[in-house]
Amino acid sequence: MSTLSRTLAPLAAVGALIALTACSTAAADVTVDVTGTDDACTLSADVLDAGNIGFEFTNKAGDVNELYVLKSNGDVVGEVENVTTGTKRSLVVDLVAGDYLVRCKPGQTGDGIESAITGTGEGGTAEPTPDRTLTFESVEFRYPDLDVDGITAGETIRFEMANKGSQAHEFEVLDPDGNAIGEVASTEPGGVSGATITFESPGVYTYQCILVDENTGKQHTELDMTGTFEVAEA
Repeated sequence: MSTLSRTLAPLAAVGALIALTACSTAAADVTVDVTGTDDACTLSADVLDAGNIGFEFTNKAGDVNELYVLKSNGDVVGEVENVTTGTKRSLVVDLVAGDYLVRCKPGQTGDGIESAITGTGEGGTAEPTPDRTLTFESVEFRYPDLDVDGITAGETIRFEMANKGSQAHEFEVLDPDGNAIGEVASTEPGGVSGATITFESPGVYTYQCILVDENTGKQHTELDMTGTFEVAEA
């Protein structure tokens, strides 16, 4: 498919956008339509000018759906959740040149359905280099070796999670106002995923896994897979 022109109409970010590190509140430079069905995640273009890229997601699946934009290594760049059947949601992300994946997840379970995209050109803002990396494990229903002590405002942390459990887990971080600022995506048993998060200000942050337990039907947060930590003044 051909490169989208920057003369396409701008798309403003709207409603319940998950504010991850590379999400943008600016208008999109280019837009791409994404249609999610029960068995496909179809894009109107797969080569895009790097910069603020808008994704207009239409859910035509028979169940609630999610849309993820991921780096080629699986790190989440941005997402929208809880898109009901027959509705649309918009997402704007700031991408530099490179290869990415767009993932639709009908039913909000499983691995989802992926389509590849490529960003080209000089646009976009590069992600900050992490100051350090924190590695940890997830099991049912905890992060047994997670150590988030000692983070200070302005620090950029790379989180790498190895799923040692028997079902999928994720790791989402909320700022003191309850806004999502980064997430290790849903990771299947035996998998390893990561996310790079910058902590802009001091305060009490929350981490959580909001996937649904296969046995009880409860979110993992209801089963104590959540906690808080303090980011200190720099």
